[in-house]
Amino acid sequence: MLIADPDLIARWADAWAISRGAAMPVARDCGLYIHVDQPDQIGRYIFAQVDAEAIRPLAASIDRPLLYLKVCASADAVRPLLPSGWDIAAPGYMMTAPLSVMLDRSAALPAEFELRIIREDSITFAHIFDAASEEAARGRIVTVDGLTVFDRIRTADQYQRRGLGSAIMRALAAEARQSGVADAMLCATPAGRELYTSLGWSLHSDYTTASLPPAQNLLS
Repeated sequence: MLIADPDLIARWADAWAISRGAAMPVARDCGLYIHVDQPDQIGRYIFAQVDAEAIRPLAASIDRPLLYLKVCASADAVRPLLPSGWDIAAPGYMMTAPLSVMLDRSAALPAEFELRIIREDSITFAHIFDAASEEAARGRIVTVDGLTVFDRIRTADQYQRRGLGSAIMRALAAEARQSGVADAMLCATPAGRELYTSLGWSLHSDYTTASLPPAQNLLS
């Protein structure tokens, strides 16, 4: 069983909060809490490890949807700690890589597309546009304490399997390396894990998301 590094997860959480414009993480209930304050998410509790004595009572105290428990462990390890009626989302995966791996393996951008890099404060965005100036792929990075976190890597459906995701990763890795950073991290979906593995990323830990479904809102 893979056990996540709490320091690494804490730095990832800081970068995630910056990337999403959320409040910075605070220590709460033996984990980290990020107040997201968005229509689809009130906040999230993040645990780098399975802590039954903390997670079980916390889950029991949550009485509304849109408050998420995020645990760096498999669903099988998390499910017994949840009250009945909770949902577990599709699996996620914490992954790490040296930036040099992406620079070595990622494919060049196909000639018919244009790459644009935009820097806004501490976030660097990469966008790829097609010949009609429509966005074909995108992604962003945030660097915190020597760790570059990749976030919101997306390729439009019609451009899947054209190497655009790899091109976005390569461009962002090159941007990060300019500042002397060597290490990277991201949270992957099952589909994304395949791409990142092909680019040299390694699995750091499982990542399970649990929450009450909307029908369980006891305050409505």
